[in-house]
Amino acid sequence: MPATGGPSDASVCSPVDVLQASGVAFSVQEHAPIIGQADAERELALPADQMLKTMVFRAGEMTVLAALPARSRVHYGRLARAIGVQRSVLRQAEPDDLACIGMMPGGASPVCGVDGVITVFDVSAVKMGAVFCGSGRADRTVKIEAKSLIDLVRPIIAAVAADEPG
Repeated sequence: MPATGGPSDASVCSPVDVLQASGVAFSVQEHAPIIGQADAERELALPADQMLKTMVFRAGEMTVLAALPARSRVHYGRLARAIGVQRSVLRQAEPDDLACIGMMPGGASPVCGVDGVITVFDVSAVKMGAVFCGSGRADRTVKIEAKSLIDLVRPIIAAVAADEPG
């Protein structure tokens, strides 16, 4: 099934397509487009401690998804170490980079249907129960159990949040 919501490569599956194909239990909430934690808290009234944000990075030719609690910040040095690259090659992805993996700005998801994408979860995500995360689109949010998400994605687990002990 092709991705929906903007990616130029119709062969890229959206995160929701990947979730549906996996058989993992999840739900999707549709809403006005949001960008960032403040929008999500204000517009969706989601509990901040259940929000799992995903940031997309490029490290040379690699695409990296970093999932962590919404109120946390990514520690670039820790993320670089977790994926085995120098900090100097790590940069935030551009909208065109997101389109290549079936996602839109404001909708980044820890679930990706593109081979070779590296996913890293902050250690604190392991302890979360039900989480709200991106769907690939800015106008949909996925609710899923963190354990199910981790079992599906099989991410690198590392302390990548700036507020985590290092």
